[in-house]
This record gives sequence, structure tokens and C-alpha cells, in this order.
Amino acid sequence: EYKSYLSEMVQTEGFVWGWGQGSVGQLGAKEPKVEDVPTQAKTNTKFWDIACGRGYSLGLSGDFRVFIAGALNKEEPCKEFRKVEALSNIKNIGAGNCHAGAVNGNGEVFLWGNNKDCQVSTKKITTVQNPVRVTTLNSVIIKQVCCGDGFTICRTADGRMYSWGRGKFGVLGHGDEENKSSPTLITALPFTDIVHVDVGCSFAAAVSLEGEVLTFGRNQDGQLGHGHKDNTPTPTPVETLACEHVIKTSCSKAEKGCYMLILLDSGAVFSAGHGAQGRLGLGDSKSRLSPEKIPTSSFNKEKIIDISAGGTISHAVSATGSIFVWGNGSDGRTGVTDAKKKRNFVADKPRKIESLPKNVKAFKIASSSEHTLALFQ
Repeated sequence: EYKSYLSEMVQTEGFVWGWGQGSVGQLGAKEPKVEDVPTQAKTNTKFWDIACGRGYSLGLSGDFRVFIAGALNKEEPCKEFRKVEALSNIKNIGAGNCHAGAVNGNGEVFLWGNNKDCQVSTKKITTVQNPVRVTTLNSVIIKQVCCGDGFTICRTADGRMYSWGRGKFGVLGHGDEENKSSPTLITALPFTDIVHVDVGCSFAAAVSLEGEVLTFGRNQDGQLGHGHKDNTPTPTPVETLACEHVIKTSCSKAEKGCYMLILLDSGAVFSAGHGAQGRLGLGDSKSRLSPEKIPTSSFNKEKIIDISAGGTISHAVSATGSIFVWGNGSDGRTGVTDAKKKRNFVADKPRKIESLPKNVKAFKIASSSEHTLALFQ
């Protein structure tokens, strides 16, 4: 796989901090409540990867164990991060709205949570309480799992993608809107060297080794970046970024007002889709049907190394360890001090979170539609 901060950071561990909605313990803080500013979780475990779902969080520790905080699929809330005992030797995690996934060192996929659309198991059961291995992928080595709203997409070691679950809006990438009850190879890929995948509520994006970005699924807000609002049922290159080298995308997690962030190897950030309340970070509330660059001056000319699109709020981490935020955030979702207790705080350009201690440096960030986690050295 390509060498970038995405692979190098695997060796970096840090303490987890969170902010935003925490009423069911998803922040892993001392008390299950809203945190208006970044607050360190109540755990001594260091993580090197994190993921946020609706009402819960996942952390991946240095000894390759998975921890969970909050409530996945209305289960009894975990107010602190606790180990998922059924999982070990895990190298990748994914958090969807109502189901979660993990990939172990042997390339095997494990899923648990809501199974209404067979996104977890081919068995006709509504909820899978404990992680189960996806046996229909036994002959394939998986590197990454992404969990959307009723669907799952996996990336293989040789750069292909499998998808299954709810196919509405063409989000499975098979050229139609049919549901798939078991993993199905996406054959319409113009490139077969995919190195990164991300999913939103009902759309997805993939990045190739050469830095091309492909998007597919629902496109009601122009979030796919193709210059129109038509749904796109097969992975399609974003032509306006053909001359750029993309290393990561982040798809927004809410059902409405969808948008996408794109990170280049240069550290530049682009955004596309619904622009209301400043969520694109472009200084206004206009939507963009094609990706537009967020001025580097908005990030104090710092190189960006990680991005995260939530529901109406976005975050970025710079190479110096600073965190920038923009969009609309109630319930502490922005993490900035002057947004406390405000229901409609809006920042249409990136703002640096100033409330962090001077001796900590962020290197990884993840968001759901309601809360955000970051890892700090």
C-alpha cells in the first residue's frame, strides 16, 4: 500500500479526547453528558485508531484490541471504554450508524449490530449482539471495513471492493439499487488499486493508489462532486480532481445536507456538496456541485494531515497538532469555547480550537453526526 501519513500513523498511539453529545457515554468521559470543549476520556489505554457511530465510539489499542464506549444499537450503554472480548489481533475498525466492523491481521471481517438489511449477517435476524465473522469472504484478504446506514463496504489487499446490504440510491456501486444479502464484488471499478474507502449515510468514496477519487451513491446535494445532483450507482472518477493526488476522503454522516471533504497529499483540503451553515468551510452557505479548495489561509497556512466530516460540522488536524473546526454545532459539536450553550453556532470558515492544553498534539480525528473524538500525543 502507498506510503503516507495514513500508513505511518499506525505506529502512533495517543490518548483519546472527545466533545459533543455524550449522553449515553460515547465520549468515554467521567460523566455521560454533553462536553462543549475537548475532554480527555476516562481510560489509561492508548489508541492508534478511532471511529465514531451514532451514539457510540470505537478505539483500537496498541495491542490490537477493540474498545467500545456508548450504546451501539440501543444496547446497555458503556459509560467508559471497555474491551470487546470477542475480538483480538484487529488492524482496522469501522463504525456505522447502527452497526460496527473490525478486520483482523488475517484479513477476516467481523461485524455486529443492526442487521435489518443483511449488512452484518446473511441470517434473517434483526440484531447481531456479538461480533460474527463474515464467512462468505473466506477466500479474500480484507484490509478495511466501512459501515454505512444499512450497508457495508470492504477493501481487499489487492485493491478491490466488496459491498452488501441496502442498495438504495446505488450506494453499493453495482449499477442498480438492488439489495445484496452477501458480499458482492464491485466489478465496475475503473481502477483496481483502491487504497482508501469512506462512506456516509448513503454515499461512498474510494481513492486509488495514483490518487484518483471515485464516488458513488446518493447525490441529492451534489456531494459526489460530479457537477450535478443525479445519483451515481457505479464508482465514477471526480474529473475536476484528476490532476490532484488525493489521499483521503471523509463523507458526512447525516441523512440530509450531505457533503464530502477531500484531502490531498500536499495537505490541501477540498469540499463539495451541501453548503448550508458553513459546513464546506468556504466562507458562505452556498452548495458546491464540484470540489472547491478551502483556502490554506483558513488553516493558518498549516499542512492538514487528517479530516473528518460529521453531520453539520467538520474538523481538520494540522501537522503541528492543531485542530480546526467549521460548520454548525449545537451540543458542543464544534469544541470551541464561545459556542457553549448556543443552539445555532455557525462558523463558515475553519477556526482553531484554542481550549486545548499547550502540551498536547492531535494526530487523528473521527466524527459521527453528533460527537467527535481525537487522538493526542
